[in-house]
Amino acid sequence: MFFFIPLLCGMQNYDKNYDNNPEHQGLYCPKCHNMSVTPIKRREFFAFYFVPLIPIYWGKQLKCSICNWRQDFKKEEDLQKIVNEQKIYKSNPA
Repeated sequence: MFFFIPLLCGMQNYDKNYDNNPEHQGLYCPKCHNMSVTPIKRREFFAFYFVPLIPIYWGKQLKCSICNWRQDFKKEEDLQKIVNEQKIYKSNPA
């Protein structure tokens, strides 16, 4: 007798806020032109039966909550540079 056992596997994402600094919230999105980008810590795993097994990606990203645009950043200095550029943009809109 032959039994069919489905194998469920795929990718599972775990996102959480990078920090609670209000300066890092509401940054400009270059794709949808909204002020909805926030920094996140992202972990992506290969999962088997909804159990995360193999880490595929582990890092920090900027994510737009409206259009799902993402950009990686490596260090706190990179994020601070983006925040400072955003301050200039917010104070002098074209």
